[in-house]
Amino acid sequence: EPRQAINQLHEMGLVLFGWLNWASGLEGSYLSSDVFRKIAARFWGSELAADFSTHEGKALAAARIQDREYAKESLILCDFAWPVTHILSGDHVGDPSVESKILSAITGEEVNEEGLYRIGERVFNLQRAIHVREGHKGRESDQIPEAFFTTPLKGHAMNPNAEAPGKDGEITSRIGMMVDRVEFERMKDEYYQLRGWDAATGLQTRTKLEELGLQEIAQDLEQRGLVI
Repeated sequence: EPRQAINQLHEMGLVLFGWLNWASGLEGSYLSSDVFRKIAARFWGSELAADFSTHEGKALAAARIQDREYAKESLILCDFAWPVTHILSGDHVGDPSVESKILSAITGEEVNEEGLYRIGERVFNLQRAIHVREGHKGRESDQIPEAFFTTPLKGHAMNPNAEAPGKDGEITSRIGMMVDRVEFERMKDEYYQLRGWDAATGLQTRTKLEELGLQEIAQDLEQRGLVI
């Protein structure tokens, strides 16, 4: 994604800020480490997505968030209000199926939660195909700023101690941390596998594109030598 993917950041970031309120002891805060882990399991595929001390679970979380956010954007839903990751009542865990229920009610066509994610996956793959056609080089281009690997993390005005939940929900500081290059490349391997793309090149496969009903896109990329 060449643009700032702020909506994808918001899905987990807004939950993190709710957790920071709880971690700081703010009265009335309910988004505890336990709630955070339950949200991670329900929305992002596993509780590991809520453990900021490990790279495990992050590739799956990225794919889940991307598919949901692209579907959400297609529905023109407010970025700050959706998805409903947490609520005041009960166990405080929100419901990721609400968007699909809204779509079903409006269109009269039954779409379940996984069906909505499938729509998002299709949109995401279409955009990926356009990027590749316009010069994106797959794995080679899937990079983050060099500073993330070489510059120790500092605090931020909204989170001066760079606090985040660690193993078993422990309150930890990420101050001084840097992204590990080897782990980053390993996560890319896992991510491409989850996407059904070619791990060596990061290019989409004809099989995946056809599975998503994007046969014409697959044919065009194949003619350009940009699909596996």
